[in-house]
Parts: sequence; structure tokens; C-alpha cells
Amino acid sequence: MRAETAAAFCDEPSVDAFLNKVSLGFYCQPTRAKGALPKWHRLKLERDISRRHGLRDDGMELVEKAEDLIA
Repeated sequence: MRAETAAAFCDEPSVDAFLNKVSLGFYCQPTRAKGALPKWHRLKLERDISRRHGLRDDGMELVEKAEDLIA
């Protein structure tokens, strides 16, 4: 998802607030592909939100496949 969507998903007050927390390590870095806007993965953001609130992390490994990023 784009930064605007990710910020709303994480319930941040603005895109700038979200990006600031990304730079501070609260949320994961986006995936970057040549010629495309940075994108965040929903499951990774859910993991980050869970960790911030002290909720259980089920340890599910999140692997991205290059072919899934092409659209």
C-alpha cells in the first residue's frame, strides 16, 4: 500500500507522522521497485503494530516474492 494508505491503516494522524515513525523504526521500511512508489506490506505493518502494543507476535515469516510485486 502507498504511504497515504499505510498511514491511515496504522491510524497515524498524517503521512508525515507515519513516515517519521518509519524513519525511527516503529514501522518497517517500504519495498521499493524501480519506477514505482514505495509500498508497505499489510502483514508487516500488522506485525509492527502488534509489537508496538505488546501483543503476541506469532512469528510468521513474511517473505515477498518478486513476481508478486509486479502489477
